[in-house]
Parts: sequence; C-alpha cells; structure tokens
Amino acid sequence: MKTIRSIHTPLIPFSYDTKLIRKTIDARIYHNATLLLPGTWTDSITQSPVLYSEHVLKKYATNWEERYLNLDHSNRVLDRIGYIENPKFIDGAIKADLYIFPITRNARDAISLIDNKLVNWISVEIKTEDGWDPKNNMRYVKEMSFIGAAIVTTPACRNAKIIEDGPDFNLSYE
Repeated sequence: MKTIRSIHTPLIPFSYDTKLIRKTIDARIYHNATLLLPGTWTDSITQSPVLYSEHVLKKYATNWEERYLNLDHSNRVLDRIGYIENPKFIDGAIKADLYIFPITRNARDAISLIDNKLVNWISVEIKTEDGWDPKNNMRYVKEMSFIGAAIVTTPACRNAKIIEDGPDFNLSYE
C-alpha cells in the first residue's frame, strides 16, 4: 500500500465570536490562611466534640480529595467562589492559599467583606475516621481527608482565619 502525502488548505476560514472569548479574570489570593489547628472542635453535624491532634493534622495536611472554596458550607452553584492551593502544615497549623475569583456577585461580596475586615473566618470540610477515647469520653480523629472549605462567620476552630492579623473571633466559647 502506497502512502500519499499532501498539504491541506482549509477552504472555510477560521473565525470565532469575540463576544464569547474574553480575558481571564484574575483571582484575589489570600496567602497562608489558617484552616485548622490542633484542638477539640465541635463537629457541626453531630454537635459533639472531636479531638484533632497535631500528629494527625501534620500527617493528613496535604490529603485533599477536592479543593473547592464556598460560602457558609453551601452547595449552591453561586456560592462556589474559588479553590484552595498549596495546603501544608506549618507553624502548628494547616495553612493554604485561598483563590477567590470575582466572577460572581457572591465572590465579589466575599472579597469586599474580607478586605474590609468584616469577615475573616474559615471552616474546613472534611471526612474523618474517628476513634473513641473512653477516658475523656470523646471522639478523636484517626484519619482524615479534606474536601474543601467555606468562608463563615462562626468557625468550629476559633483560630481558623483568612488573614492572620485580621479581626479576632469575638463570640465566647464555653
């Protein structure tokens, strides 16, 4: 069988609709946001205390299934505002960079609230395998994987902040 080589010239000129193609919108990046610290934090679903040890946080800091960033743990489409990059365990905490894309009104509002120091807290979304500590009568995390995180007004981990020198959480914990 003989191979034939030829040069093809398209007869139809290539064109595209410039209204549909536009420049990418830059993200607002908040570097080294503190996502989770060792401690006993109340699980939002069971409303029971769970111990997160430094050893477990260090071991699983980079174990992420997804890296989405949303508002108030919402699954609504317009509440998905960005993603999380560079998760790591440093300075005794899990930290990461938050990328928020100002392409929706919700994302632009979140950026304004953070930049004006009205909101500064974050809450991770995780899957855990827990154990039971009968001595302290509480659960503790044995293994974990992160799914995402949410910008919130009431975090379980009171020191989980977007900006380290931003406003402190001012509600009392008992």
